[in-house]
Amino acid sequence: MANVSAKFIDPAGVYSGYTSEEMHGHVRGRNQTKQTRGVIQVVITSGTVNLEMRVAENAPWLVAKTYDVSTIEEFVIPPRMRVVADGDAEVWYAETV
Repeated sequence: MANVSAKFIDPAGVYSGYTSEEMHGHVRGRNQTKQTRGVIQVVITSGTVNLEMRVAENAPWLVAKTYDVSTIEEFVIPPRMRVVADGDAEVWYAETV
């Protein structure tokens, strides 16, 4: 088993008041990990972070959870996800494959 992790990327690279690039759960290159649960780490300096998910490219984004303090916790890995930060924050997620 190997731990696969990734950071939600701020397209501007400043990690302040941003919407991250879209992440695709369960997929690493050509491989499907088939993992349904993962771990998210949220580090907040200021503001809040929304974890948004959707099941298909044409589905609307929905807020799955709002974070207002730094935390690490287990979560369901969706097909597509992103974070929206209204302050200074960085977010990572990991899954075991």
